[in-house]
Amino acid sequence: MNFWPTVALVWSKDIRVELRSKDTLVTLVLFALVLTMVFTFGFASDPQTNLRVFPSVMWACVLFCGTLGVGRTFAREARDGAFTALVLSPAHRGAILTAKTLVNLVLTLIVTALTTPILAVMLRVDLTDVLGLVAGQLFLGAAGFALVGTPLAVMAVNARFAEVLLPMVVFPLVAPILIAGVTGTAAILGTIPENDPRPWFQLMLGFDLVYLVGGQFLFDKMVTE
Repeated sequence: MNFWPTVALVWSKDIRVELRSKDTLVTLVLFALVLTMVFTFGFASDPQTNLRVFPSVMWACVLFCGTLGVGRTFAREARDGAFTALVLSPAHRGAILTAKTLVNLVLTLIVTALTTPILAVMLRVDLTDVLGLVAGQLFLGAAGFALVGTPLAVMAVNARFAEVLLPMVVFPLVAPILIAGVTGTAAILGTIPENDPRPWFQLMLGFDLVYLVGGQFLFDKMVTE
């Protein structure tokens, strides 16, 4: 089977199933809203303080919601041996991984697009002038998280305590993305002396490319073993 037709087939199947059931998306949105409320009531004090804590709060929401989302990557395929059938099918394994990564990216971006404006309003942070830069950084961060978490999510198919094991493996690997995201957003908002976010954009893009290549190689090895 050709690569991109397989990607389109698996991606469209997962999106259709998610639109019908909405279990993962609803769970992510509710979890993100709860985090938003907790953070805003915990930090809402004055505009200057809120501006300084906003990058950390925003990226913490991305981290926790992304972890919850990638943990359910192969949840449906884990039932009734469907994952084994998918792996043994003629479909290219790299195409399966790419489709699953795009699904996780779409879900993470939807949740981020819903929660970030709410977080900005609750913390009284004006993003009007820097919305494009923040959105671009969130896209790179969400892409990096999907590229890291999706191939590792295969551990959650048959592993015991997968909901504990997966974050322990994913968190250290996404640390560079989070550091670049928090620092870059702070530079965009002008809360740190270094006000040039371009190096942090480049760092995130570089890690995304590394995770893209490494994920393809790692996924095939993990599935084979």
